[in-house]
Amino acid sequence: MTLGERIKQLRLNNNLSVRQLAQQVGVTASFIYQLEQNKVSPSFSTLKSIANALNTSISLLIEEKLPEEWVIIRKSNRKRLASASEKVKLEMLTFLGSRNKKMQPLVFELDVGEEKVDLPAFSGSHEDFVYVFQGKVEVTVKDTKYVVEAEDAAYFIFDNPTALRNVGEEKARGLWVVSPPGI
Repeated sequence: MTLGERIKQLRLNNNLSVRQLAQQVGVTASFIYQLEQNKVSPSFSTLKSIANALNTSISLLIEEKLPEEWVIIRKSNRKRLASASEKVKLEMLTFLGSRNKKMQPLVFELDVGEEKVDLPAFSGSHEDFVYVFQGKVEVTVKDTKYVVEAEDAAYFIFDNPTALRNVGEEKARGLWVVSPPGI
């Protein structure tokens, strides 16, 4: 991916128009457009301003190949969140590198009958996506309980899950994604 393509992708990810990015960087919209088309090259100071405006680092913009730890989280490097029970496991998948991340994925595992009530508090308005790989999970949102079974997915927009409980007869495993992270 070229420098121009990376800048354009990050600009779009940040919901910025060419004109808005140009204004934040202090250049013309024409310059940003030409940069995204790889027709011009920025000075170091302009590249630094672009990186700041896109909430990223210069290295993310110019490196040909990103370091593996920016792309892959190995099972051994997951960050485990505290739990009152060893039968409940919630692990945060935290990617390294200076990037403005749009989501926070978590992996959960619940033994039969176990409940995870003290879910991480994600601040601000966000959306939650839950996918169950194995078992049957009851997701509580305010006073409503939803049962999500293996290979089912749930998407919560207005209210956030407050508890996860294994209501099946086997260990439950799944993926929970919060966007934006705001933790």
